[in-house]
Amino acid sequence: SFLMTVGNNFDECIVKFGNSDSFNNEDFDHPGQSVTQHCKSYVFHLNDTNKTKLRIIDTPGFGDTRGLRQDDANMQHILEYINELTHLNAVCFLLKPNASRINSFFIACLTQLLDLLGPNARQNIVFCFTNARSTFYTPGDTAPLLKSMLQSFSFGDIPFIKQNTFCFDNESFRYLVARQNSIEFNDQDYSEYENSWSKSVTESNHFLSFVCRELKSHVIKDESQSIKQTQLQISCMIRPMLETMRNIFQNLIAWKMDTSNGSIELNPIVLHRSAAVCYTCPRPIIQL
Repeated sequence: SFLMTVGNNFDECIVKFGNSDSFNNEDFDHPGQSVTQHCKSYVFHLNDTNKTKLRIIDTPGFGDTRGLRQDDANMQHILEYINELTHLNAVCFLLKPNASRINSFFIACLTQLLDLLGPNARQNIVFCFTNARSTFYTPGDTAPLLKSMLQSFSFGDIPFIKQNTFCFDNESFRYLVARQNSIEFNDQDYSEYENSWSKSVTESNHFLSFVCRELKSHVIKDESQSIKQTQLQISCMIRPMLETMRNIFQNLIAWKMDTSNGSIELNPIVLHRSAAVCYTCPRPIIQL
């Protein structure tokens, strides 16, 4: 969903498309915060002779208005998600083409990703610029900032050239969604959005061709000896170890209080999607 203003008085109208996210993975109610709450995969079947499947992983963004702590939490979640994959064909950074400065967390994000994936992943980095019609489908003012940043922080070997840079605009899709919501447009609007659609489709096809044919897959497990991956493995072990220790102590207390030799057994349930516990809601108290 997104907000549009219509009419002479700029009346606000919420435009919706599709079903709401049943797992609350997207939050449009808090501007400035990352819309995507958790990493989520989307699989597309490409119409080619090899019946290729393209998996795009949507991740939380950086520069969250909740502060650096939230950015760090999002980044940790992304790294843990990536660490479970076998390979990546491309790492795409989505940027706006008219930025006056680059968020400082972008540098930290890039550094942590390369720490995990290793230096060979630098050739798999792709830059995508959204809302690019206003800059004539070019990186615009962001280009010199990005070049300077890559040079200043020893990322000069990361290519930032026409071949791995793509510029899109989703305004034509928003136009089609708005039409489905009975919002009226004139013929000039139709012509402009049709041209925007054609340019974005062409650029999208170039992007798919580059990722599927020209980029070599980066095998993540080959970099399994990296310090960052070791840190992630240790971090993932903390929760199971604490749960095991707590269960041992509970069994000791139960054994001292009762001679029936009863014990508490842990039965973990594998969750295939991200889940969260709300600590503000009252929960039933169970007395042992």
